[in-house]
Amino acid sequence: MFLIGCSKETTEQNHVNPIEYLESFGWHIEEKISKEKLETKSLDPSIAGVVDLKPYVNEEIYITTYLLKEKQKTGKKIFASIYQVDEDIIGGYGNLEGLEPGVFSLKDKERLINVGQIDKFITLTVR
Repeated sequence: MFLIGCSKETTEQNHVNPIEYLESFGWHIEEKISKEKLETKSLDPSIAGVVDLKPYVNEEIYITTYLLKEKQKTGKKIFASIYQVDEDIIGGYGNLEGLEPGVFSLKDKERLINVGQIDKFITLTVR
């Protein structure tokens, strides 16, 4: 058993695979886009409301961004950014391409489907 958190609800993580982390919220990765060290001086204030980084101010924080298979109703892309310290995931958020700020909690997939912002992703199994 492991704790999965996004936003300010929990910051304690075990070694969790980012793919499993995103799948636990119902998201599917199409591809890894980038991995970079967080520069805390240039932190976007809209992210501070989604990921609590205060406990990690003296740590090296890395952000890995993924393109998700899910799409917006407009066809635009959806991204997920995962924050890690060492191998521990400390949080993450989603971003809707073309919307400002476009930031959402990874837990919001059903809400985004229900309000018509994104298409429901259906996984097909090949036999």
